[in-house]
Amino acid sequence: MNPLLKNPAQWPLVKLKGLTSHGKLPDEADRALAQITVGSYDMIAWIHSSGRCGLSGSGWSMYVDMTKSEGNPQREEGFSGPVEPAVGISRESKVRLFCTPTRMLIRVEGQMSEPSVSGDAVAQPVNGGLNAVVGSWEAQKESLPGATVTPGG
Repeated sequence: MNPLLKNPAQWPLVKLKGLTSHGKLPDEADRALAQITVGSYDMIAWIHSSGRCGLSGSGWSMYVDMTKSEGNPQREEGFSGPVEPAVGISRESKVRLFCTPTRMLIRVEGQMSEPSVSGDAVAQPVNGGLNAVVGSWEAQKESLPGATVTPGG
């Protein structure tokens, strides 16, 4: 068992500045970290101090509670960087979210048009979809070193 998973106050994710202006967050969230848009998806990546890590879009929301998981050491396909205890969830096999204490890895299948990010995120079109990383600058560089979609860019 990874003790870091059980202590959300120590996660590098909670130390991120996050977004100051954003759309409405779901009830399960208390801080928005990034906004990611691509094709028909406009999503907010968020966390809750109790240990939830999630993603929400128009009319939907999904999350995992990392404190209730053992976290399987893994790294999502298409990303580089360290293999960390991760918890994953998907929505209609189109959007996948992997959460670790240091970063969120997001994959959107089949959408590549007009990608943009704001907040603590970068993204890159990969294999007919979009990969995005929410985390510190170091986590972004480790997981998507060739990111072409950056905040304000």
